[in-house]
This record gives sequence, structure tokens and C-alpha cells, in this order.
Amino acid sequence: MDISAIDTLEAIVDGDTIVPGMNFVLPAGVGKTQYFNPSTGQCTPDYTKAANQPTLYPACYSSNLGSFVLPDMNSFMWYLNDPGSASAQILAAPGGAVAAKFATKFQKTTYTVNNKTYPALKIIGNLASAGSLNDAVIYFKGTFNGMEVTCHGDIGVKESVGNLFDILINCVNEDGVNDTVIDNDSEYLVLTASLQDSGATVQASGAWSWLRATAAGLVAVTHTAGVTELSNGNRTLKLYDPAVEGTEEYFASVVHNSVTHRKGIQVSDTHDPFYINIGRSTPSNMVKEGDTVVYRPSVLARSSRAVQTGWSFTFTLRDHNGNTVKTATGTSLTVTGTEVMEKGGLNVHIIAMKS
Repeated sequence: MDISAIDTLEAIVDGDTIVPGMNFVLPAGVGKTQYFNPSTGQCTPDYTKAANQPTLYPACYSSNLGSFVLPDMNSFMWYLNDPGSASAQILAAPGGAVAAKFATKFQKTTYTVNNKTYPALKIIGNLASAGSLNDAVIYFKGTFNGMEVTCHGDIGVKESVGNLFDILINCVNEDGVNDTVIDNDSEYLVLTASLQDSGATVQASGAWSWLRATAAGLVAVTHTAGVTELSNGNRTLKLYDPAVEGTEEYFASVVHNSVTHRKGIQVSDTHDPFYINIGRSTPSNMVKEGDTVVYRPSVLARSSRAVQTGWSFTFTLRDHNGNTVKTATGTSLTVTGTEVMEKGGLNVHIIAMKS
């Protein structure tokens, strides 16, 4: 039996680990990048059109409960680009309505998934313009189980000059709802990839494939009934419970005009009897060049929080394209700020194996 975890920002209080995250609800064919064409002055996709409007909601995971948790619904705040600035507050007051100056850009809403209703923010206005070609970062700050946690989601902003290819992955559960979590033994996730050029879907000239991140590197995914099922010319991957233990990362890959494009997505389940306490030495994932981060993981039983024996650990550092930077085995892993800076960020994959 193997279980896995992928590190992100965390806050630890009384044995609980809250892992911040921001989920996007994306309409079909709409990604997390907006392109501005300086010749026409048009944005693609155009967020002013209802069919193209993304929604964001905070998805914070509690290791203590083994599930995603809701924030205090009366005191949260959304921010644009700066979570420490009052002028960047999207809401007029904590938990309140959208401030007048942001009324043409954002709409306060909710999103329901896996029987939980989260506070959400819909983007209803374009974030790219001739005078604003910087990425937009949307922050959510709220209280989860007594802990203040900050989550963020990025909307990439690019100038549309020539061909700008990217892969869009749409992930839904068995009810067709945007979701990346397998919540019970019978549930499945459907991942569908498409190739986009400057925000518009195009037909790839070559073949599609899927890969899974493992301790041995990226491994090709094959069609296995009831586990990993491929269809739609390999653009669609259906993941059942046996394909997701803890947190996993899958990559869609396609060849177009002799160039390989690749994009990853993280999926997880919430009902394993054991989970990994990553044991990170720092409370934040914001790493400076001179910093050193040490991981000393352990496996805990979800029912009792008791540390389990007889598990060994494999560590893999990967860049955001899934390329392996470094691997190690043992009881701890040290990551330097220099390593993080060189790759513009790293994902730390921890796999626990039962001896």
C-alpha cells in the first residue's frame, strides 16, 4: 500500500494541518489565462460574456478531518493582487457585498460541491487591457477551524502575438460538477484535455497521452478498466478510486507541429485510513534564496492521529512541467532556497510505502 502527498502552504495548530488551495470552476473551453490582442483591443476569452466567466472558491483541506472544510462565512475577504492592502479588498466589508470600484470585475456568489457550499467569486469583467498586462492574483483570506489561512489563484495575462499554445484540463466528477476530489469508493473523476492557442481551442496535429507522477518519474498511463480509462483519442482520462491514493499528479501531453506540450493537474481522495503529515520545518511555502526547508514526514491513522510504524519514504522534487529535479529516500529531505529559485518553484512529492 502506498499513499502520497504534494506540499503546499500550510498552517498547523493542535495537530491539525490546513492545506490552503484555490479551485477554479471553468466553463467548457475556458482556461486560467486571458489574452489581449493589441491590434483589435479584444480579450480572449471575453469575461464580460456570461458563458466565459470563471468562478473561484477556497478549497482548504484539514488532515484532522480528512476532508475539505468551510471557512467562517461571516468574516472572509477577497483581494486583488495584494492580500495586505485595504485598497485591494474586493468586498466592501468582511463577508459583505462587492465594493463599488470592483463591481464591473467581480461578483460574489457560492459554489456547491460534495454537499458543501463554499463562498465564491465570479470574474465578470476582463482583467487584461492595453494598460494592464500583468498576471492577476486573486486572494482569499478566511478562518478555518480557528486558523486564519490565505489562499490564492492566478489568472495569467498575456499579449496575443503569434502562437501561444497551452493545454486546458477540465476535471469534473460523476455528476458533471467541476471537482478534483474523489469523495467515496464508487466516485470517479473525468479529465478532458484540449489544446489552446491564445485562449482559443485548436485541433492538435499529433497524438495525445497521459502520464502519472511517480517516485520513478513520469509514467505513461494505460487504459485499465475500473482504474484509469482512456477515451476520446486519449484526450479524456477517467480516474477511479484505485488510481488516486492521497494526492496524485497527472499530466496531459500532446504533440503539435512536432512540439510536445504538457500540463499537470493534482487530484486527491479524502477517505484513506492513513495520511501523511509532511513535517515541514517552515510554516510557509514562500522560500527565499538563503532559506533551508527540511521535511520529516510521518504516517498517521486518521481515526486516532497515532503515528504509524513500518513505513518508508521516497521524495521527488519536480518542476511545474513534471520534470524530475531530484529524488531521495530516507526519513528526511532538505531543500535549499537556491534549488527553488533555479526552477521558479518546485513541487515536493512524498510517497509513503508500507514495508
